Amino acid sequence: MSKDKIGKDEWVASYQQRSAGIVGWRGALAGISERLPTWAWFALVIAIGVAIPMLTSNTYIIRVAGNIALMATLAMGLNLVVGYAGLLDLGFVAFYGVGGYVYAYLSSDFSGVHLPTGLTLIIVIGIGLLFGLLLGLPSLRLVGDYLAIVTLGFGQIFVQLMTSMTRVNLPGHERPVNLTGGPNGIVNLDPFSILGFTANTVTDYYYVLLAVMVIILIVGFHLNNSRIGRAWRSLREDELAADAMGMPTRQLKLLAFALGAAIAGLSGALFAAWQGSVFPGNFDIALLINVYAIIVLGGLGSLPGVIVGSVLMIAIPEILRNVELAGQLFYLLIIVTLIATLRPRWQSVALLVSVIVFGLILKPILVALSPASFAALEATSSGFVDTIRNWLAIPIEAKAVGNLAFGALILMILLVTRIKDMRVRFIALIPTLYLLSFVWETRLSQEPSITRLLFVGVLLIVLMIYRPNGLLGERRVEVV
Repeated sequence: MSKDKIGKDEWVASYQQRSAGIVGWRGALAGISERLPTWAWFALVIAIGVAIPMLTSNTYIIRVAGNIALMATLAMGLNLVVGYAGLLDLGFVAFYGVGGYVYAYLSSDFSGVHLPTGLTLIIVIGIGLLFGLLLGLPSLRLVGDYLAIVTLGFGQIFVQLMTSMTRVNLPGHERPVNLTGGPNGIVNLDPFSILGFTANTVTDYYYVLLAVMVIILIVGFHLNNSRIGRAWRSLREDELAADAMGMPTRQLKLLAFALGAAIAGLSGALFAAWQGSVFPGNFDIALLINVYAIIVLGGLGSLPGVIVGSVLMIAIPEILRNVELAGQLFYLLIIVTLIATLRPRWQSVALLVSVIVFGLILKPILVALSPASFAALEATSSGFVDTIRNWLAIPIEAKAVGNLAFGALILMILLVTRIKDMRVRFIALIPTLYLLSFVWETRLSQEPSITRLLFVGVLLIVLMIYRPNGLLGERRVEVV
């Protein structure tokens, strides 16, 4: 490499030139995004959030929106630790649980203490800071996988303690004391009440969660643009270099752990008040996976990515509970994906027509070969679903055949990805798309719980292959 290129990142330097070359709707969106100031984006988020209860009275939709706001707040705390400071904390959900249980102790008949909500939240934040420092102190010398293992142990210990601490011998008590409620948890918690406002309905709690989310996002934005935020980013990129430049890396790590834990504790308290109870199962490894998926999908260190990731991880799995709506979105996603990936674009239309013709030819052949294996399908409440199912060759033993088809589909997808010749790939995509539709109608749409897990897994795999920095994460270029 010549001397004039040392210290220069040509990819970053040419960003403006490449952005100016984008045409069409992508270029228009990129231009609007760059021209809008930060406060306008915050105002847009607030406006959309406030408008949701005004546009619908469906409590289920409002509850899902509230859960999105809650998970975005929790993910912001994790993003501060992992995305900003680069510390792989796998015990983060334990801080969320600490906040929930502290709120339960201070606002229920379980302990006989009923503190005002404002004071309770202050105590929760303080205890969250303390626990973050306590976990951060023994982790100062650890990095990477070692830090992850230690913090993961902390998270698992918390769940086990909350489950088993039902008969604890304490000084001054003749009988064992139930400290956590065990698997039965702590129920009948006091509602959220502050400054004369008491949350009694789903809409009330939604506005509380929305307000807290906006406040945390604003705090996160200013932190990221402060000296502390720049120091965290340098720590994330190269701890040794940051230490050599005189940065207090130990204090920076402790600060990240403490602030992240405080945000998690606050989120846990809000969750406990909203649910009206806390149970050990609310803070298990599944929640940790979901929160990490949120920040990975959205992009590590990205504030808008936290919101986008929360929407994807919370709203879409809920949509998949509705079989009819999930089916429509499933086929719409296939069409959009084909249009976005196939070039020239007429190939997407040709492929869809070929798949339809393939199904119309295949079904009569299979029925003629084995009439006893096929029977008339029962009509559903959706004409769209009935049309698709009548187009497919669905046998009587649909479940067993669907299992085999699912395995064959995985092999077909792997085969298609390895084919280099575009004509051969086009031909191979025809039975693959037909098989994909068959698997959806016979297996995936019938078991939404499994489908939600598959959705998350596939989304993460595809994203890590084509956009490893996340949907809205900053592109990073490393020159060796």
